[in-house]
Amino acid sequence: MRPTIEILPAELITRIVDEAVRVLAQVGIEVRGPQLRARLLHAGLQEDAGGQRVLFPEAVTRHALAAAPSSITLYDREGKPHATLADDRVHFVPGSSGLNVVDRATGFMRPARTCDFVDYVRLTDGLEHIAYLATAFSTDDVPVQIA
Repeated sequence: MRPTIEILPAELITRIVDEAVRVLAQVGIEVRGPQLRARLLHAGLQEDAGGQRVLFPEAVTRHALAAAPSSITLYDREGKPHATLADDRVHFVPGSSGLNVVDRATGFMRPARTCDFVDYVRLTDGLEHIAYLATAFSTDDVPVQIA
């Protein structure tokens, strides 16, 4: 038997989801991509009164939640299953969406660069209990669209 930890009771999880559904319906999301915004509106979604946000009615969000898969399998470059996200399986990923790193040579914080990302990948690839990597940080020496 695997040990488990329950951080939130089921009732609180239900309450959080219900509140998120309400926010999507009443506040909406600012969709900056014109093509995506047009597709959402063409599919029948509405904008808020100021035309700034797209509103997602409760029925649309509940349908999306019901249609979401109960598990997702990540594959390696050869197409072999590598990790499955499902049930109560916990996956740890080192770092997520950082902008800066601590320079190993100077000890000072600075914007991350590609060489830092290469070091990060080499290090984490060798960690037995890390199944996959997250977007650890954005590098400062490549165009922002691909960083």
